[in-house]
Amino acid sequence: MENTIANFFVSLTNEEIARQIANLINKYNYLYVRHNRFTIITHIISYFVEIFGNQVVGCTGIIKENVNWSIIKHVCVEPKFRRKGIASKLINLAIQNCKTRYVYMIIRENNIASLCMANKLGFTIIKQELSKDYYLMVVGKEIKHGTSCYNS
Repeated sequence: MENTIANFFVSLTNEEIARQIANLINKYNYLYVRHNRFTIITHIISYFVEIFGNQVVGCTGIIKENVNWSIIKHVCVEPKFRRKGIASKLINLAIQNCKTRYVYMIIRENNIASLCMANKLGFTIIKQELSKDYYLMVVGKEIKHGTSCYNS
């Protein structure tokens, strides 16, 4: 028998995954910009998803901003799947696949659960910014030497 690398397939199409990601972040992330299947598919973000059955129950994306920094965006988990480690797992997966030495996220100051999770993952507060009628916390992390992210 020939040794090969396994291939994995999902019953959802990329278009359906993109549609579900858009619905998830539109519903729970309180963004001023609305997304749809097309905006998700055509954006240069790399997405990481958790699927349960035929439903995307969690997602996050990462985008390289410059030679040193990547930003993690669109972290979102369906409420009934929260507090199960899905967001942390997806953020860590995004970090493992980034191509920069530093990574950051922007979190609303009243999103205590996300701020606590970021702290547990080793992110520290870089700065606070006023945006519209609320404050945003910019949290960042240096990717340690020897990880796939730093050496990419």
